[in-house]
Amino acid sequence: MRYLERLKNLKAYKTETTPCKVKLSSNESPFDLSDKLKERISQEIKKINFQRYPDPHATRLKEAIANFVNSEENLNITSENLVLGNGSDELIHLLITVIGDLKNPVAYPVPTFPMYQVSSDVVGRPKVEFELDENFQLTKEEIDQTLSKNPDAFFFASPNNPTGNSFNKSLIEYVIDKGVFTVIDEAYIHFSDKESFLKEALQYDNVVVLRTMSKVGLASIRLGYLIAKKEVAQEINKARLPFNITYPTQVIGEIVLTEGLDELNQQIKVVKEERIRVMSEVSKIKDIKVYPSDANFFLMKVPNGDLLHKQLIEKGVLVRNMSHLPKLENCLRVSIGKKEENDEFIKAMFEIFKNG
Repeated sequence: MRYLERLKNLKAYKTETTPCKVKLSSNESPFDLSDKLKERISQEIKKINFQRYPDPHATRLKEAIANFVNSEENLNITSENLVLGNGSDELIHLLITVIGDLKNPVAYPVPTFPMYQVSSDVVGRPKVEFELDENFQLTKEEIDQTLSKNPDAFFFASPNNPTGNSFNKSLIEYVIDKGVFTVIDEAYIHFSDKESFLKEALQYDNVVVLRTMSKVGLASIRLGYLIAKKEVAQEINKARLPFNITYPTQVIGEIVLTEGLDELNQQIKVVKEERIRVMSEVSKIKDIKVYPSDANFFLMKVPNGDLLHKQLIEKGVLVRNMSHLPKLENCLRVSIGKKEENDEFIKAMFEIFKNG
C-alpha cells in the first residue's frame, strides 16, 4: 500500500446514482436515438471485425465531426484541427498533463466543472482557484490576481457547469491576449445563443476549444473532441493514448453525425423550449431564485437544499444537489428532461412548497 500513499487524500469524481423514476441530475439528453437510426447503426456494427484494433486516427469520424462543426459555424475546420477523446474528460486530463510544466499551476474559476480539480490532483499539479462574483461572472480583479501567480493554463467552461451561464467573452479574450494557454470548454454550447471561441481556436497558438457529444444524445459512447490550429492539435495529439476511440464509437458517431443531424437538432430545439418553460414555472414559487441558463440545465437557490433534494427523491425526481460547492449553498441543479418528466418535476415542486 505504500505505493498508493499519494492517492489517499484524493477525492474521486462523484455522480448522482440514486434510482428515481425521473432522472434530471446528469445533464444528459432526455431523448434516445430513433429506431430508424438505431437500425442503421446495428447494420454497420455487424460489419465490425471485433478482433481488430480500430482505426487509430478515427479518420472517417473526424471528417464527420469537422463537417458537423462547419455546418454550424461556417468555418473551414478539417480533420487536422481535431483531437478526439474518450469524452471531453479525457481531453481535460490530457491537457492538464501536457500543457506547460507540471510544477506550474493551472487556473480555473469556482464554482465550475470539478474535473479540472480532479485531474490536477491526480497528476499532482498545483491549482489556482479564483472566485466568480455573485452573478457567477468573471471579474478582471480576480483574473489579474490569478495571472500574478503565473499559471500555465486557464480553463473556462462557458456555458459554465453547474451555474448555467456563459462568461463575459471580453475577459476570456483578455487572458488570451496575455499569452496564457486558454482552454474554453464548450460542452453546452449547442444550447446557447452566445458566440463560441472556435474562430480564436483556429487563429491563436494558445487557445483550444473542447466539445462533447455527451449532451446532445450520445453520452453512452464517450466522444469528446478538441479543436485547435493544425500545428497545436498535432502536438497535443502526440500525447493521446493509442486506440482511445473504440471501433463501435467511431461507427456510431459517424452515422449519427451524417444521417442523424436533423434528429439531434430537433431534440436540442425542444430542450431549449422546455428550459424556458420549466424555469418560468419554477420562478413562480416564492423563495426560490432561478438563475439564467445557456445550458440544458438550470441552477436554483432554495431555502434548504439538502431537504428539498431529499423531498424530490421521495416523489421520484432526482436532481443534483450542489450545496457542497463554493458559493452554491442550498443550490440544486436541474437538467431539462422530456415534457412529461419536466411536468413531474414542476408538479413535485409545487406540492412540496404548497405543503411546506
